[in-house]
Amino acid sequence: FGVKWLIGMPEPQEEEIKPEEVDQNSPGNDGPPEGIKGIFISGPTQQIFQCVADSDVTGENPFKLISKQAILDDLHNRAAVCDFHPVRKQVEVYEGEEILLVYDYEFKYGENYYVCLTEEAKDWVLHPPSKEGGEGTGEGEEMEEAVEIPKTPEAREWICLGSDLEILEAKVVNTRELMKFTFAKKRRLFNSACKFEDRDAIDQPEKTTYIPSVEDDNFELQKMELECGSQAVPPLVDVAIQTAFVKPHNKAIQYVPRSLSNKESQEQLESKGFKEFTSIASRRFELALQQNEIGNFFIDDYDTLPDTYGIMGDKTDNSIKEYQSYTDLTFSKNKCITWIDWHPSIRGIVAVSCGENYRFNERVDLSSKLLTSHHLILIWSFADPIRPVLFLEAPEDVKCFHFNPYKPNFVIAGCLNGQIVLWDISEYEDRLQFNKPLVSETKGNAATDIFDTDPKLKHAPIVQCCVLSNIDGSHKRAISDIQWLPPHMEIDTKTGDLVMKDITAEYQPECLQVVTASIDGSVMFWDMRPPPPKPGAKKLPDPSLPSHLQLNLTWKPFIKVNLPRSEHPGDFAATRVSVREQLKLPLYREPSPQTLRKKRLSVAESQENKGNTTFYVGTEDGEVVFATWSFVRDAESGRMMAQRPRFSFNYHCGPVTYMERSPFFSDIILSIGGWSFAIWKEGSDVDAIMKSKSFPIQLTGGAWSPTRPGVFYVIKANGNIDVWDLMEKTHEPSHSQNISSVSLTSITPVAFSYKHHLMAVGDQIGTLHVLEVPWPMRHPSSNEYSVIDALFDRNHKQMMFASERMERRMKEKQEMDAAMVAKQQENKESAVAEQESWEDEAKKEYVEYLALENKLLIELGIRDQAPEEED
Repeated sequence: FGVKWLIGMPEPQEEEIKPEEVDQNSPGNDGPPEGIKGIFISGPTQQIFQCVADSDVTGENPFKLISKQAILDDLHNRAAVCDFHPVRKQVEVYEGEEILLVYDYEFKYGENYYVCLTEEAKDWVLHPPSKEGGEGTGEGEEMEEAVEIPKTPEAREWICLGSDLEILEAKVVNTRELMKFTFAKKRRLFNSACKFEDRDAIDQPEKTTYIPSVEDDNFELQKMELECGSQAVPPLVDVAIQTAFVKPHNKAIQYVPRSLSNKESQEQLESKGFKEFTSIASRRFELALQQNEIGNFFIDDYDTLPDTYGIMGDKTDNSIKEYQSYTDLTFSKNKCITWIDWHPSIRGIVAVSCGENYRFNERVDLSSKLLTSHHLILIWSFADPIRPVLFLEAPEDVKCFHFNPYKPNFVIAGCLNGQIVLWDISEYEDRLQFNKPLVSETKGNAATDIFDTDPKLKHAPIVQCCVLSNIDGSHKRAISDIQWLPPHMEIDTKTGDLVMKDITAEYQPECLQVVTASIDGSVMFWDMRPPPPKPGAKKLPDPSLPSHLQLNLTWKPFIKVNLPRSEHPGDFAATRVSVREQLKLPLYREPSPQTLRKKRLSVAESQENKGNTTFYVGTEDGEVVFATWSFVRDAESGRMMAQRPRFSFNYHCGPVTYMERSPFFSDIILSIGGWSFAIWKEGSDVDAIMKSKSFPIQLTGGAWSPTRPGVFYVIKANGNIDVWDLMEKTHEPSHSQNISSVSLTSITPVAFSYKHHLMAVGDQIGTLHVLEVPWPMRHPSSNEYSVIDALFDRNHKQMMFASERMERRMKEKQEMDAAMVAKQQENKESAVAEQESWEDEAKKEYVEYLALENKLLIELGIRDQAPEEED
């Protein structure tokens, strides 16, 4: 792109004057000099023009020359998305060939960079005026001339200065003839094997000689100079330890108290040993009682410790301070704030959506009134806390919306009637820009210095939507969640397969696909690019229109995933959706080495699992559902259909109001709903790895901290906000503070820089509270990432162990029950067999008795012998 470095630029001298000391006719007497304009340069644009902050340009060398043609080419390619779009006209009429771009490290002109749009401004920046009124070029030229460029010395003829004598003196000279020794052995010993054996030198003193070390006074060598170099490299050790698993066993021991009889007790009390022990111990006991009177030994030492965070500061600094509050008397008062989102590229711009506080029966009665009312998204600026800078109008109340992270001029939203709406605010982008310079010498609120701007704004216009989805192809009920899919992830509109893209410097990232969730029991995927026209179509879209405008009233999803219940009839009413691949924007500072190592492992895992098409869904009934959007062929119809949800957990006792993955761990999901919250680990079909108790106040939402892995926020219906710090406590919040007298409905934190973390919270009466996050809640400790990662892994292992143990116990119980049933059946069969054998024996004895009776009667002559008996 024709980039050129400035080398050898003189640093500002002490006699350089401040902007307020320049003459009234100088370019810097009021605000930025003429021809200088503050401009925000995003991360992708910095990589395109090779001017990455704190890398290519720094506070000591902030200058960067960019060719005019390169900027015009970028404006032609990216149009309004280009960060130089606000100064396009000035760039086109610029006379020179190279434009000076300066890194504004201290936000002197309101943004992270400022650009010189005239040759006079460029010369004024490169050669600032001195105190004597000069233009500052003379001294700079003298300094440039004073810089000597090192040159390679020319080869000259060797001239001996006496060093050859020193070399000759160091040469070893023989003072005698060399000695010669001849070693010989017999021919038969050639190539014979050598035999070695051990001998004790003491047993054979004639064959050994001991030569002790003796210090020779005649020989002494002093080390005059020693030059050595060493390089310390930490050894890299890879150690693995596997401990033996010890199966826990439940054991119980019952002790029998030792008791003595009265006689034995009296003997022990009168014994000699007991009296001696009493005489010795009584003195010590008295001394201990005297010491107890001096100090209270019942005091708890842990309570006396200072209640601090260690390196993170004192808890007294944990109070969340309100920076500003916003409410519009016409469009947001007494309305419920349903969603909050920050502008991804312009600081100090926050948007909120408001909805009516009506129940279903009230909406039915007031349907005619709601049709004529405005359904707006209000865009607020820190410059004007009274009037919004822009309104976005929708056909129905907006339940959720998001700025496009790489094209912020596009805003997409989900409505109450199930349609999605798209706005293009590129024409009104100038109303969101900041132009007033900051005064860094003044002391005050740091957030005021960053977001200060000109408060004299005109009446905010109302922007109509440019694209509206087809109502027949949209959701049948209200859209509860909407998200942009990340640029490195794209779903094939025909097959539904997941396609991963490599984000490189040549590839301009952009988000083109959207996922929505609705309480009608479905999750839909949308694409901003119009589908190819079907053959034989009667009405074709106008090719002269932009691609997104061709979708107006014809926009339909390319994937619809239904969420039917497996055990009961009906569908899961989705309120939140969480996709595996997250939208990761660049952080404001470099992460720790542990974070980078973990991210590399997660990237390698994601590359191995490129076909991961799963997602989590939170429902209106408090369930957490794990589903997929991949297609399978139906056995009956033969068509490709979405699969049924794999499993679900019914944990929350109310609708899930928040479900999001951790910005540091892509497999950790936080769900908040009803009166409790839970933390889940993806892939685990057993249970949550961390659960909270049921609180007396209903939880209405929450959010992860963008800078600390172990911190998240929870908002409640009583107007309180709880800060959970897993590094400190896991059973109760580390800090709780009241924000409003009514229920809080939405929360969105943002980290602008290392010192400026804000949190936007909306309540049920239409007030937007912008809060400042204190330092202990935003600054992570050195090992917080590894500690939280170990905490989640440990809880996951405990949960898996408990599940395996429960299965094992259930299996053992089933085996015991089966054995008991088999034993009962065996006993029953043995009892029947015993009864049968007893009856046979009794019958046999009765037959023998009859035979004996008959015999006796015959012998006594009472009965005659029958002929059959004789035979």
